[in-house]
Amino acid sequence: MTPLNEKLLIKEANINKYKFDKEWFFHLKDMAYFLKEDLSEVEYVYLPMIIDGEEEFVKCATFEDIIRGRKEL
Repeated sequence: MTPLNEKLLIKEANINKYKFDKEWFFHLKDMAYFLKEDLSEVEYVYLPMIIDGEEEFVKCATFEDIIRGRKEL
């Protein structure tokens, strides 16, 4: 598994993210692609994000939720 660093993920341009109430939420599809891992066990919420100029409701999770839900290969 790839070790994760929240500060580096926040700076990563290829991952859509949203800051809500002092906490970062990461787009799960982007995270799965970035990590090349199955994140289907991660708890998530739907949040509105503007992606390619259009607002979409997408599955998002906090850094802690992603760490907790990652599957061992």
